[in-house]
Amino acid sequence: MAANPSSSTIGLSQLRQSDSSTTAPSAEQGGLTILKQDSGTNLSMMNISIEVSPTYGTSQVVKFTAPKSDWKLENVLVMATDGWNESSQQYPDYLPFAIEVRDADLRLLHHFSDTQVPYFTAIEGIRMANIEVPSIPVNGDFYVCFYGYLSLALVTELQNATNNSYYFDKQTGLLYPGLLQLNSNQTLPVNWLIRAAGR
Repeated sequence: MAANPSSSTIGLSQLRQSDSSTTAPSAEQGGLTILKQDSGTNLSMMNISIEVSPTYGTSQVVKFTAPKSDWKLENVLVMATDGWNESSQQYPDYLPFAIEVRDADLRLLHHFSDTQVPYFTAIEGIRMANIEVPSIPVNGDFYVCFYGYLSLALVTELQNATNNSYYFDKQTGLLYPGLLQLNSNQTLPVNWLIRAAGR
């Protein structure tokens, strides 16, 4: 039986307590510049939730801007869960996910896929996966896409939207604003917790 992540607080308290990220939109760590398009607030202060990823062919996307010309992307950081934690009664099933890096015109620069266990399965329920990519030179804007195929849930900031989070429809090649549908037929702009690191 596959894990069934849902919008809940599994592991969020542990996540907030263990946060060691800086609060700036970009930060130098070990020679790498980490780009953030969430509010940059410490996770312990963020109003966050978990949002199940869309169906096949649609991804959750964050738009970044390279801090200098010929900047090289080396790592993608994604905070997500497969719904498994230390209280689960069985081992998690292997579930697919994919990461894509696209240029300003949404042309594919890199595609990576794997199963979630080494990246998003953790006793705390949620973890920040560090996904190494080949050194990709980027100039100007670029996009990082996360495909969780309805099996994984991405950590989502519910306040302080930066308007850099989107959905990408692979079939049409179109971007749509990163909005959550509320019960009152209203929408809420959000920030997906996806970050980019390079030098």
